[in-house]
Amino acid sequence: MHRYHLRVVLIILATGLYFLANIQRVAIPGAIFSILQQDLGASAPAITALGSSFMYIYACCQLIAGVLVGRYGGIRVMLVGALFFCLGSFIFPYSSSMPWLYFSRALAGLGASSLYLSLVKEIKHSSSDKNFSILLSFMVLSGFCGGIVANAPFVACVEMIGWRRLMLVIALLSMALYALFALCSRGVRKPPVRPESRFNLADFIGVFRGRHNLHVCTFSGVNFGMYYVIQTVIGKKFIEDYCGISSNHAALIFSLMAILSALSGLTFATLSRMLGNRRCLFLRIAGVMGIIDFSIIVLHLVMDWRSPYLVVFFCLLALTASTAAITVPLMHETNDPDKAGSAVSIMNFATFISVAILGNAVGYLMNLYAPLRDASGVLVYSRASYLAVFLALLALSFFSAYSSWRLQETMGKRRIVQ
Repeated sequence: MHRYHLRVVLIILATGLYFLANIQRVAIPGAIFSILQQDLGASAPAITALGSSFMYIYACCQLIAGVLVGRYGGIRVMLVGALFFCLGSFIFPYSSSMPWLYFSRALAGLGASSLYLSLVKEIKHSSSDKNFSILLSFMVLSGFCGGIVANAPFVACVEMIGWRRLMLVIALLSMALYALFALCSRGVRKPPVRPESRFNLADFIGVFRGRHNLHVCTFSGVNFGMYYVIQTVIGKKFIEDYCGISSNHAALIFSLMAILSALSGLTFATLSRMLGNRRCLFLRIAGVMGIIDFSIIVLHLVMDWRSPYLVVFFCLLALTASTAAITVPLMHETNDPDKAGSAVSIMNFATFISVAILGNAVGYLMNLYAPLRDASGVLVYSRASYLAVFLALLALSFFSAYSSWRLQETMGKRRIVQ
């Protein structure tokens, strides 16, 4: 097989691993929150920490992953990182104590953290600048497909075989893809190691000195963090407890949200190119939409309107969540070439550390008011608990919107902005 075609095969296999990593990220704990709580006998903060233990290490490693990818290349980094991901995925279903569950989630997060930037690097290497944004959006789309599978299909499979067996199946699939990736990587010429590419604190400080970079990171972190905590932690539980929607129907709704989010990323990238590579227009729409959505949800909670139509506003939020195909090129266009990788690493760190922090915060806000146990033994949280959560998210949405309006348009051209 030609080396270029073999590299394409490697990208496809790595995208498969990225897809499975997104199932891990999204499904635990949000899709089976109540099941985990019953099975493990744990509080809301303990269950939300299953997501945070993955996301904290995932976020922190984004800073190092960018340097490692620049030094060793995407393929070498994925060979090591995906191994840790497979190991953590395999340990998780066999863990019976909370410390071991947290450890396995952190190990999986450590490995999964290498996949995104490595794939970005390999796609950049294998495509033209003109097509980079479109191809990147397809890669992001595969990740969101993992989010689709992590809801209704995941919940249906849990009901059939249990969550531990299902997580073991996902681990075995990950190991099979990794074995194929490792085998195929032997036939691809790797780039020479670049010793000059090393962790340099000055590069990161230089990125932080740019006010424009701070606004991009704030927008990306808060906008995606708010959506992701709804999608993966609290949203499904909320519409079950507050709106009275069944678990299976709630899972279908959140699969729809993942579909909308995935399609919106591809749509934003396509429309951006059609409009002369405008970037900021779509980010401002997303910022304003967050304020509108959370204001309406808070109003329903204040007035105690328990309408199933609240899910419409979750879906509208999903339509503006996937902005990576806009923000990654924006970072490349507004930073020096030698700082662009560090800038994207910091933006990814801001995005996922926001998810981790919000996941922990939501757990503690839910526990402000004692839940009640229904006839089946499931803990049901009160309107006051959810009001505290969504008031916090509404306040954050103003920060996201403000940052989006401070961004400067590039029209697809390099324009260094401080």
